[in-house]
Amino acid sequence: MAHPTPSASAAGARLRKGAPPAIPPFWNRLNAFFLFPFQPRPLIYAVFLSLCSLAAMLSVPIAVITVIGILLATARYSFKVSAMASMGLLKAADFDDTRSDPGWTHLPWKFLGVLFVHGLVIALLASANEGLGTLGRFVSALLVPATLMVLIQTCSLRSAISPAELMRAVAAVGMPYLLLCLFMLLLNIGLPIAWGLLLPLAPKGLIAPVMTFVGVYFAWVSASMVGYVMYQNHESLDIDLVKDPQAELAGARPGGAGDPLARERDAQVSDLIRQGQIREAYDLAYEWQRGNPENLPDQRRYHRVLLLSDKPDQLTWFTERYLQSLLKANKGQDALQVHESSIAKLPSLSLESAELTLTLAQLAWKNQNDKHALALLKGFDKRYPRDPAVPKAYELVARILHQGLGRTAQALTVYRAMQKHFAQHPATQEVAWLLRDHTGEGAAAAPQRPA
Repeated sequence: MAHPTPSASAAGARLRKGAPPAIPPFWNRLNAFFLFPFQPRPLIYAVFLSLCSLAAMLSVPIAVITVIGILLATARYSFKVSAMASMGLLKAADFDDTRSDPGWTHLPWKFLGVLFVHGLVIALLASANEGLGTLGRFVSALLVPATLMVLIQTCSLRSAISPAELMRAVAAVGMPYLLLCLFMLLLNIGLPIAWGLLLPLAPKGLIAPVMTFVGVYFAWVSASMVGYVMYQNHESLDIDLVKDPQAELAGARPGGAGDPLARERDAQVSDLIRQGQIREAYDLAYEWQRGNPENLPDQRRYHRVLLLSDKPDQLTWFTERYLQSLLKANKGQDALQVHESSIAKLPSLSLESAELTLTLAQLAWKNQNDKHALALLKGFDKRYPRDPAVPKAYELVARILHQGLGRTAQALTVYRAMQKHFAQHPATQEVAWLLRDHTGEGAAAAPQRPA
């Protein structure tokens, strides 16, 4: 089978460079994590906890109580930071106590229980073989971020020690999970290094507050990072956002997901869903989007409830309308995610608009999602016979096969079909130029690049 030339492959890679995803990967936001504890609210809280450490100098019993209290307060706020960030609230000023789950209060104790279970397993493995004990410690450390994610989502100790739940969290993040573990390891290594650098500089009477502040700082940096990773992968983890990804990056806009009314409605629907009242959630979301059909947060909320409902006809109709609204608002990445989630729920879903289907396929191609693009274009000419967009769809299929997948032989088959049915169409001339080194027509007959 013929393969694309290096120049063609490079050109294909350049052509497929599209807009960045709606939520940047967490390694592009490291500065934000390290700056989070210096936001006004967490900074005041960290200073308060640091000053509380001065009480540890009074007596041993008071010192024990003080240390436990500071550790517990730090851990509780860490879980709150991660949980709020997972829903899209990346700034402490946006934290809303009405959204706090009472179950988060007990998460530090449940995490301690998870560590106790891990310790028992590691001890059993070490008693059998020292190598197995070392392997157990490594696996335990590797599962800490996943454990935090599962605890935040379920508030369940049983789920946090369930291999199936932990693997679900790891799979939701994918390969970047290993990078997250690396950063968490570096933070753990950095804590004693920071202590070693700062303690010689601190006045004798402020050693305890300095040590406390540094410990609290590193804990909240880690919590901010874990929460953002959950936020970045909210679709895979099935987390309902209360803030639009674009609103956090470009600033909240009136009517956006950062709008107080949108957040309040999101909270109402989320509470109903958590209580298993899907029908009531559907009725609310339906009425809101019907009353304001141009409002994207209302449409987003209604679409998500539809994904939980058994209404295939309504999902098919509304998905097309919602996709058109997203594309009109230049939210191409969101449109692709909406289409993928709809197909996952209803594999037979087919869009009525040929133009919309082609636009989505072009976006998928630009975002290097070849499979999604080809799935959209599969049977395009049969679904939309005699539609003017058919030659352009053929052209995109040939481009994906040749430049994206290296399946040039199949691209040539598409080209010959285009020659047969659309010989004079500019799309056919474009494909002829694209495959000029593989058509076997000779250098003299090589087509000129169409204007």
